[in-house]
Amino acid sequence: MHKNRIFRLGMLLLVFWLASCKNGDATKSDIVLEGVTAEDSQRFEKSSVKEFSWQEGLCDYTGYYQSDKYSEKQIDDTYFLVFGYNSVTSSDVDATLDSPANYTVAYIDSSLKKLESNYSEAIKKIQSLEVVPTPFWQEHKELTVLQLRELCQLEKLTLEAHLNPKLLAGTTYSENCKDYVNALTSEDTTVLLATWRKLTDYNKSKNGYPEMVERKYQEQLKSADKLLLARIDLMTYGWWNCANRQRKYVKGFNQEGRMTREFEKLFDRVAESNCEE
Repeated sequence: MHKNRIFRLGMLLLVFWLASCKNGDATKSDIVLEGVTAEDSQRFEKSSVKEFSWQEGLCDYTGYYQSDKYSEKQIDDTYFLVFGYNSVTSSDVDATLDSPANYTVAYIDSSLKKLESNYSEAIKKIQSLEVVPTPFWQEHKELTVLQLRELCQLEKLTLEAHLNPKLLAGTTYSENCKDYVNALTSEDTTVLLATWRKLTDYNKSKNGYPEMVERKYQEQLKSADKLLLARIDLMTYGWWNCANRQRKYVKGFNQEGRMTREFEKLFDRVAESNCEE
């Protein structure tokens, strides 16, 4: 009986010892896995690096970015702001009329409607972009909208002024473009023709074929529509070029490729391929 008790007691101690060792191993395992959840494990197994491909110039590019920092839409919309911008600003409406046949109320009214519709769609497109949420890209998105609105107003003014040049007086551009404004609004045709001659000489100095500029001027000077042709040149090469250089929001857009460089900084790595020589 005494031996049986000793035997049972020994067996109990052995079971307890084995259980303690098992618990000790489990504790060690818990320490190794501490802080790692099932969600973390899945995230580790699936990389957050994503690819974005685009074409610029003569090359193809593939950028690798962290999807936990930027979404695919943010990258895509930011790309559009940099490289697709011209697709929404290009218009089939020309604010400068190059033919006497276009100097009609019907043609200009039709052009104005197209112009406003084109810019309205362009502004909505830019405003809808979900660009990368950093101050740099948010600022450029806002500046792009301001640029579109400014350009729309200038083109609208120019179109309307073809038939009513007095609209040019008193604008934000008129002071620096006063020679053209005075010539276009003057009732004295000699002022108009003298300014046209002066503009032609200036254009000759900037052109690689000045004799062609002079020849065209002389041909137009003999035309029965010379006064209207003078207005066309003064509006296009005089007023428009002068006013366009004064636009407030034209500077800074991809100046010296800065926006392109900032876009590439969104990626951990950018690979270049398939460059055509």
